[in-house]
Amino acid sequence: MLNVTLFGAASFSVDGAVVKSDFGPAGRLLACYLFAFPGRVQRRERLADLFWRDIDPAKARSALNTAIWRIRKILDYGHTGAARHLVTVGDDLILEPSGDFQADTYKFATASRLFLSRNARSPLTASETGELCAAVDVYSGPFLEDHDDDWVLQERERLHCLFVRSSVELMRVAVAQRDYEQALTFGRRILATDPLREGIQREMMLLLTLNGQRGEAIRAYEHLLDLLRTDLDIDPMPETQRLYGEVVTGEIFNHLDDHIFSEFHVRRT
Repeated sequence: MLNVTLFGAASFSVDGAVVKSDFGPAGRLLACYLFAFPGRVQRRERLADLFWRDIDPAKARSALNTAIWRIRKILDYGHTGAARHLVTVGDDLILEPSGDFQADTYKFATASRLFLSRNARSPLTASETGELCAAVDVYSGPFLEDHDDDWVLQERERLHCLFVRSSVELMRVAVAQRDYEQALTFGRRILATDPLREGIQREMMLLLTLNGQRGEAIRAYEHLLDLLRTDLDIDPMPETQRLYGEVVTGEIFNHLDDHIFSEFHVRRT
């Protein structure tokens, strides 16, 4: 099966072996685009304009045709017959979803949306929690981190938000089970890619306190204060400052349950 990695730097592999290609920069980005959005009908004219906008239209169409031919080759690497899933109908092009190939972003997004939607109706089961953990583990870095095209930035933000939502849900499940160390692990993963997300920083302060690491909670606030002032020239939000004050004075221990419910919507029993 062809595995396509789009988190971080793009790569193509079969059975763990990297598949080399001669796409060229624009053709490689086109391949990434098609694998990122399987099942979408794409207009050939739009693709030519999107990836070869700086050259003559006739040459752009020729370059598009060559790139499509090369994508078919990589789909059929090892003679799998997967090239049949790249379908041309008139002026339209579509890469049909197939078990013959898998993009990490598509796997991640599909699983995350499924379980987040499931949770809207009822709490996640242990099995579903494990599967959502596996989906979050697929997220290994920003989508196509070496590119800054508009469509890349939009998809990067969408996938990152989905990663944060999934990780926050897993934090909530861990808190409900009083597994504060596991909840901290998910929080750290979020902050590793988005350190200015103050709501998560505040939740980390609470989790550290719950985990018997009050000194670390105080240091986390001091780090956040320095980060916000240095990068944004602002102070933490009033609710974050209040939480810090309660951690310092120990007042937080008088109403931990209220804080847990406020941040995670979980009641301790």
